[in-house]
This record gives sequence, C-alpha cells and structure tokens, in this order.
Amino acid sequence: MGMGAAGFVMSDLAPESSLRLLLSRSHTLFGFTLMALTVLRLVTRWRGPSPAPLPLPPLHRRGVDLVHKLIYVVVFALGASGVITAARSTWPEYIRGAIARAPELEHVASREVHESLVFALLALIALHVGGVIVQELRGGGALRRMLPRSGASTSRVEPHREAR
Repeated sequence: MGMGAAGFVMSDLAPESSLRLLLSRSHTLFGFTLMALTVLRLVTRWRGPSPAPLPLPPLHRRGVDLVHKLIYVVVFALGASGVITAARSTWPEYIRGAIARAPELEHVASREVHESLVFALLALIALHVGGVIVQELRGGGALRRMLPRSGASTSRVEPHREAR
C-alpha cells in the first residue's frame, strides 16, 4: 500500500522535485524487492509442506484459491508493467540521475495498466483480509495458519510440486 501511495504522490510532484526523485528511486527499489520476495515466497511455498486445508464448502474453497492466485498474478503483472513502463521511457536515466527532470509517462500505456493494477491489488487485499477476519470470527484459525512457525497444523506434509 505504501508503494501505491508513493507512486501516486510522486506523480503529482513537480518533475524537477528532489522529493519526486527520492520517491521514484524508492518506488523502483521496493518494486524490485517486492518481486524478489514474491518469487522467494512462491518457491518456499512450492517446496515446503502445506498446511491442512481449512474445512470449507467447495465453492468457498474455490473462492479462496482464486483470490490467492489472483494476488500473485496481479503482483507479477504490476512488476511487469513497471518494467515495461521504465523500458519505454527515460525512467532508468532519471533514476540514475543522468537527467534532472522526471520523464512524462502519460503517453506510455503500460503506466495506465500499472496504475489500474494497484487498485486491483488493493481490492484483492481487502477481500483477503475480510476473509481472514470472517474465518477468525468463526474460530477457523486462518490467521494463525498464515504466520510462520505459529504451530499451525501441517497434516499434509508433501510439497506443492507433488500435487501438480
């Protein structure tokens, strides 16, 4: 959420603003970091044991699975649209300090996609948090299962790759 806020704030600052350059560099750095952490999370999840599934009706289970998959798809699409936007502009030169004025990105279609994906991710996060709250209120223990080393049940110990 902080990256989205930084992106919207930096877009409204003057093109020569030093705060805009700082936010732009931070946004870019944290974007690459988020992508690396997401890949690491997927590899860890794929190779490690899976917690036993929550006892949910089949339709609810499909909804949970869909939201989880969409979060990953949107995060990767955000990263890809950010890289494409940078590649189609003078963004890399601006980040390195080779040019003092922020590039105009309004003409780059991937920027609009990048911006729209921020709102999609926020909606998916809201759905995810709402689902966790509902499960916690029902005594399902979803939050405990999400936290690392929380003692959550891992009755299914085979890695994800064997299920494929």
